[in-house]
Amino acid sequence: MTNKRSLIRAASVLAVALAAGHLVQTMTAGSPSRAEPTPAIAVLPTAVTPVQASIDAAATPIPQKPDPLPQAAPACADRLTLAATPGAMITVMIHSPCRGGERVVLRHAGLAVAEALDADGRLAVPLPAFDAGGKVSVLLSDGTVLRDAVPVPDLGGLRRFAVQWVAEDAFQLHVGPGVVGNLPALASLGDPSVDLPMQAQVYTWPASQRISPVVEAAITPATCGRDLLGETLLLTEGTTTLTDLTLSMPPCDAVGDILVLNNLVPDVTLAAVN
Repeated sequence: MTNKRSLIRAASVLAVALAAGHLVQTMTAGSPSRAEPTPAIAVLPTAVTPVQASIDAAATPIPQKPDPLPQAAPACADRLTLAATPGAMITVMIHSPCRGGERVVLRHAGLAVAEALDADGRLAVPLPAFDAGGKVSVLLSDGTVLRDAVPVPDLGGLRRFAVQWVAEDAFQLHVGPGVVGNLPALASLGDPSVDLPMQAQVYTWPASQRISPVVEAAITPATCGRDLLGETLLLTEGTTTLTDLTLSMPPCDAVGDILVLNNLVPDVTLAAVN
């Protein structure tokens, strides 16, 4: 009897439990479902890779700028060209197309002479070298200076003497016996027709010969009674010496006479009044 009650009580408890479970299940099924909110998740980059354009130089050549077209020389360009010629001479060639007939001054190692371009702006003149480096400058009428140089290899075996002057302060160069060989012994430089003439005379002889150049100055109405100014250049053993020359001319009653200066290597001495 007791066992029977225990079984009945156990069955009752089980039934209540089942009923309760059924009730919970029924209430849960009947209630609307609620979605739990999903928390926001911040996605942070683990690495930053910069994006850039890459060019494969081998595969994609970079276009190059085209070479500039050659520029034509200006129509009025001034040109100076030098050439060393036998006898230790320098041929000076000038081309200035827009300077026809203009006065130019050539300078070399102390020597300075004025010449005139022709109608086409050209000039070619042989210049006795006084320096083995052969530097020459040309002064144009507007102050432009052209410069060039050419080596003069055969200067060592020569001696040269020059006298130069400006305008009417004229001198003349003379020597005694002739020079042996094919040297251009006496060279007259400068154009007397240009404004403010600058002229020179140059004598060349072999270093092995003994020659004494003589400078003369004519007494004229333009030179009498005043000082004549000039310069002498002496080339010996490859070295050039530049010396001022001042000569006091006699009064004008001596017009027609000539002053002679000898012993110019190395001294300048008034020799005589003829």
